[in-house]
Amino acid sequence: MVETAAAASPEPAAIYRRWRSQRFEELIGQDPIVTTLRNAVASDKIAHAYLFVGPRGTGKTSMARILAKAINCTDRGADGEPCDRCAACVSIREGRAMDVIEIDAASHGLVEDARDLVMRALTAPAELRRRVYIIDEVHMLSAHAFNALLKLVEEPPPHVVFILATTDTHKVPATVVSRTQRFDFRRIPAALIAAKLTRILAAEEAQADPDALDVIAELADGGMRDAESLLDQVLAFAGDRVTAAAVREVVGLADETEISALLDAYLAGDAPAALDRIEAHADVGREMGQVAAQAEGEARRRLLRAAADPPLARRLAGMLRTLAEAATVGAREGRARLALELLAVEAPVPSTASISAVPAPVERAAPTLPAPVEPSPPPRQAPVEPSPPPRPAPVEATPPPSPQASAPAVQPVAHEGPPPTEVTGVRARWGDVVERAAPAIKPLLRECRPVAVNGARLTLAFPEERGFMREKATTRAGAIELLLGTVLGGSWAIDCVATNVELEPLTIEQAVAPDPDDAEARSLLEGVLRITGGELLDVPEVRSS
Repeated sequence: MVETAAAASPEPAAIYRRWRSQRFEELIGQDPIVTTLRNAVASDKIAHAYLFVGPRGTGKTSMARILAKAINCTDRGADGEPCDRCAACVSIREGRAMDVIEIDAASHGLVEDARDLVMRALTAPAELRRRVYIIDEVHMLSAHAFNALLKLVEEPPPHVVFILATTDTHKVPATVVSRTQRFDFRRIPAALIAAKLTRILAAEEAQADPDALDVIAELADGGMRDAESLLDQVLAFAGDRVTAAAVREVVGLADETEISALLDAYLAGDAPAALDRIEAHADVGREMGQVAAQAEGEARRRLLRAAADPPLARRLAGMLRTLAEAATVGAREGRARLALELLAVEAPVPSTASISAVPAPVERAAPTLPAPVEPSPPPRQAPVEPSPPPRPAPVEATPPPSPQASAPAVQPVAHEGPPPTEVTGVRARWGDVVERAAPAIKPLLRECRPVAVNGARLTLAFPEERGFMREKATTRAGAIELLLGTVLGGSWAIDCVATNVELEPLTIEQAVAPDPDDAEARSLLEGVLRITGGELLDVPEVRSS
């Protein structure tokens, strides 16, 4: 296959315009669609309407123009390939064919535009064999415009062919989709993008390092036009030699080792190191949304490799949710850096995952031991003696009421026997869960109540007016699930739902747990409950004070 520049215009044009595919054989990455349409042209079985669906830059408009050429070509091959030399092909390629009408629905989406199109479609072609209407971004048409076009798209005159293109097919009415032949364009593989960029550079008498083209192809995310536009930009910056460093400088990408080090700091719970790296990226002018997107990609790769390590996978999943939000919504609203900094502070430390993962299987196996072994404390403490984190806590938890001792004190209670299988068991220990929660998620847990348990999946209900809290709890699901595993044992997944039923407040027994013998705390709590009418929601805070 030989590719040539699309047009020989005297003025310079962008690479993606000069190297737009002009024949079926030049369109890369869409072989099934190319084969189907070429066979349809060769056998003269042209449909009256087509719908091209797919991401941007995958060849929808190029395919529409090539199909318009093939329909009207006066010297096409037996395989349906347009010659790209006859008068019809040249006029279509140069954009001056009167009978190939391209319409941008984003700016011509009113019902008046649709009615005008209907009236013009009834007239015979002026020059070519058939008139072709290419409506780009067709999902932008108004509802009334779709209604005006509906009958024409279903039964157009024999000399008219409609080609509709869209990136959002779910916005196109089903009545229109059902009247067309639909073709779904796929993202182009990075290898094919890099191969075409190599051919373009050879024709442009420029050179590029293979790793530079790999970076461009990865950033294009399956879009050939994006890759060609980025190559054009890099050539303007670096001259006739494209390097990976030049690509990163133009786009504002951070080095992969720096992104990996940032993820390492997140996973290690080293907030100062993570904050220092975020500040370093900002100081050199990195786009923080792009940094978040790179970190999201690195976290996703690590998550796929961590399938055999559930605690690590859960922590990576929680980070991935925040990074994805920072790279999308945060980037649009200018809050990407804030999201990255909050993740550095709120990321759970590794010891939490290890504590929740190690003791649970040991304690679940405890009920199978003979009866004499269970009531005697010394035999239970002897095998666990060498492991310092799980076992010093029960000895120090009873006498001192300090916060340092209270956190480990919940552990023995949490892992006595299997995790609760009924919602009543979870509710009975919900005070423990709230008490052990980190400051970032404690307010969220106060605003909800467990309402259902289905296996290892716990449903948390929030009042309807607390929609913001429910969304925040969803984004912090990873940390909440780790906490549930620590306190209740086992592995948990949560669903956050809204309810219009007024949630019951925590009972006194739940509120003062795990130390119901604290008479002062109980007296204080009962007094507050009398004053507030039993509507106290922040009882763990009263108890801890």
